[in-house]
Amino acid sequence: MATDTLLSVENLKIRVGEHGALAVDDLSFSVAPGEIVALVGESGSGKTMAARAAIGLLPAPMQVCAGRLEFQGRDLVKLDTVQLRAIRGASIGMVFQEPMVSLNPALKIGQQMSEALQLHTDLSAAQISERCITMLQRIGIKDAERCLESYPHQFSGGMRQRIMLASVMLLRPALLIADEPTTALDCLAQLDVIELMLELTREQGTAILFISHDLSLVARYAHKVVVMRHGKSVEQGSIQDILLAPKAEYTRQLLEALPRRGALAPLPASDGPLVEVDQVCIEHPGPTSFWGKRHYKRVVHSASLAIAPGKPWRWSAAAVRARPPWGVHWWG
Repeated sequence: MATDTLLSVENLKIRVGEHGALAVDDLSFSVAPGEIVALVGESGSGKTMAARAAIGLLPAPMQVCAGRLEFQGRDLVKLDTVQLRAIRGASIGMVFQEPMVSLNPALKIGQQMSEALQLHTDLSAAQISERCITMLQRIGIKDAERCLESYPHQFSGGMRQRIMLASVMLLRPALLIADEPTTALDCLAQLDVIELMLELTREQGTAILFISHDLSLVARYAHKVVVMRHGKSVEQGSIQDILLAPKAEYTRQLLEALPRRGALAPLPASDGPLVEVDQVCIEHPGPTSFWGKRHYKRVVHSASLAIAPGKPWRWSAAAVRARPPWGVHWWG
């Protein structure tokens, strides 16, 4: 990891309107190339406003009233709209909390993924399409061509967030701002998206400004932490220092609020399994063709599992059996 500073935030102040309260008050921190820095705090602590200021996307009536936001030697606060637009997306990418809001529901995935490439590169339409397909395949989408012709509502929340992440990383930005990108996802999808984000950023040497209220998630991935409350930096330092020797009372409160495993209640005596599933298949209905034939996608293939009291669950998946495509089915 390089020691040079990529993003330097110095004494940043963000005010609500001309004479309103300070949403961010005298905030300072830095991000080095390839580094993961987390802004942590409860809702309303100012972490999202500080990140949005870096790419000129502060919502009205928020405005930067003092301080510096220096990125690759340029003060972002002093740049005009045209100059910021050249940096936004190309050098600084951002993934938002809810992908369904970030993706336009009226436009196909291919149109949305290619937009930034059309704006910031001189690639032909064929080259842009090839890059999009390659990136979709990289994030685990097998039928990439069909994905480009699909709409956001045709994908799950986890897949939409993966597509959003792929769109941002197409331009290989030097800095990725991730604004609670997994909050709207379930636990398994959260881990999947975070691991994918780390893989892509490591491959491209991209630094991450990770915004979160989840200290357990931050502890696993971040290098440095900035703890915020009421717009101020309460404490900051390496992840080891913050977790093992927090100095601020607020940081200690956040750590004490983390869930801990307590004593387990005894399980009732039983000879058989608590839960047993035998040869389950599940299919989701898809679009209807011009001839009126509906296509179905099988997502669970003849799965079986059994969970016994006090023992790890075991899983087996048999070969797919032919079934009539009648919607979502549960067979046992």
